[in-house]
Amino acid sequence: MAAIWLNVILLVLFALFDVWYFVNGFVTWAVARIQKTIKRKGVLEEVVTYGLVTTTDMDFMCHKNNARFTRKCDFGRFQLYESTGLWDNVVKLGGSMVLGASTIRFRRSLQFLEPFRVRSKILCWDDKSFYVEQRLESLRDNFICAIVYCKQAVLRTSPARVVDATRGEPMDSPEFPPEITSWIEMNSISSENLRKSL
Repeated sequence: MAAIWLNVILLVLFALFDVWYFVNGFVTWAVARIQKTIKRKGVLEEVVTYGLVTTTDMDFMCHKNNARFTRKCDFGRFQLYESTGLWDNVVKLGGSMVLGASTIRFRRSLQFLEPFRVRSKILCWDDKSFYVEQRLESLRDNFICAIVYCKQAVLRTSPARVVDATRGEPMDSPEFPPEITSWIEMNSISSENLRKSL
């Protein structure tokens, strides 16, 4: 009887919730905690997350679904903020973070059972947000299959305070790369157009 109830509970959980998302999130967090315990990453260091294209990633074209690229990038950012210690200091400062914008450029699809990695790193920051680059690379030939730029908005504190608390000393943002400057301008134009339409 207990086995039947367990099966019913699992069926309901998988029917109503994206259980694998939470499992993947927990595993990513646990790996990052272990990495941080062994050696904490620097604020500007690259963090690598690995993956494999499975049946749950595939779409009608029989390759990794576009939405699954950005989902894997979510986990890459989880690992980035945890393994650098940034997330701990966001919480200590009473803040939070939300994704303010992201842009992805696809260069090649990832096929079934193809192993890949996500390279995540903070490029720079301003008064309100961190700007992150993420590269999804095939492990078969190191080809960059997609590149993602993210604006990670920091709420109720500032990126500078978070970085200073993490490092234990002040640190200025690196210079903004041209692609990020242009991307910020594009987002500003889009925001202005949306305001005009109200």
